[in-house]
Amino acid sequence: MLATCAALMVACNGPAGSGVDAGHDAQPIPAAVRERSLVWTDPAVVDDPSIVGLARVMAAVADDGHGGLLLADWFERFSTTAHSERLGPLLLIDELRGSLGADPSAWDLDDLPFIVTAVHNRIDLAPRGGGCGELRVSLASTHPIYAPLHLIFLFRQVPAAGDVDGDGTTHCAATAERWARLGELDHDAFVDAARAWIDEAVTHDAFLLAESVELTVSPWEWRQWDGLDNPPLFQTVNTAALNAPGSLRDDFVAFATANAEGLAARTVEIPPRFRAPSARVPPGVPREALDLDVAGYPDLADQIEIMGCPMCHTTGAEFVHTTPQRTFSEFYDRELDARAERLDLMNQGVDVGVPPFGPLQPTP
Repeated sequence: MLATCAALMVACNGPAGSGVDAGHDAQPIPAAVRERSLVWTDPAVVDDPSIVGLARVMAAVADDGHGGLLLADWFERFSTTAHSERLGPLLLIDELRGSLGADPSAWDLDDLPFIVTAVHNRIDLAPRGGGCGELRVSLASTHPIYAPLHLIFLFRQVPAAGDVDGDGTTHCAATAERWARLGELDHDAFVDAARAWIDEAVTHDAFLLAESVELTVSPWEWRQWDGLDNPPLFQTVNTAALNAPGSLRDDFVAFATANAEGLAARTVEIPPRFRAPSARVPPGVPREALDLDVAGYPDLADQIEIMGCPMCHTTGAEFVHTTPQRTFSEFYDRELDARAERLDLMNQGVDVGVPPFGPLQPTP
């Protein structure tokens, strides 16, 4: 195996002021390689449950270190939330109780009909939230009936040595280099490095929240999950409610008018009162567009909506960005290119600043 710095899980080189030790024989940081530096779909990684899988992820998420009880409660919760009742996940749990036993805490969660579709590097979100972005694990149901059902688990990438300046500024130079140098490794060394990275990142303390995208019944529905609750979807406006005449719409129009410049640049956070606990789009039907007209900002509605789930997922033919076959939508292909460019700039010592909300690409 290559005895590179990435294989040893330490950084070798970095821009001035990054806190990364360049050393006497430092090598230039290579350009990002998509399948190593941005998204992992290598079967040697994603098909190995000892590296990553539903059991590994749920053990990190759950307080009990196993996750079977939490998973059962979570899937049953789909059917009892006041804003939406979806029976597919509940029926899947009922079937699993019949085949695996009544006690989910005794289940081997790797026996459940889910596959890891990818592990995603979201360093492009740095330094929002004070960290170095996120590591995300996406899974999909392989059940013949209770699908499409996609789950995404978000873990905070904790800044490492070399990611923070002496004045406390987080720049993530060491983590950016570490991702790029994965492209220098031979296959066995890469698998070892991926295992070590997931060991570090997929932990209880680093877990942020989970997301679900499912069509077990129509329409498609997105939710974010904080435990068994659905917080308002981050940056996803409640289009139907905001389009309806009334005080909520009046309040939103006033907010959008007062913050038009920042919203157009996608730098303003949408208040929770304007966001929805879930978002739905029927398959094959054009989504309802946000009705908003602010003088001087003809594209403001599009820039607001692109920060959320429905617009990005209804761009192009593929509805989900990472399929069970581990292929990507056209939208996600373009987004990966934009993330690679941003990672390369970070490794060139460029201050890329705080990213906009939503995708890096300017238009969907």
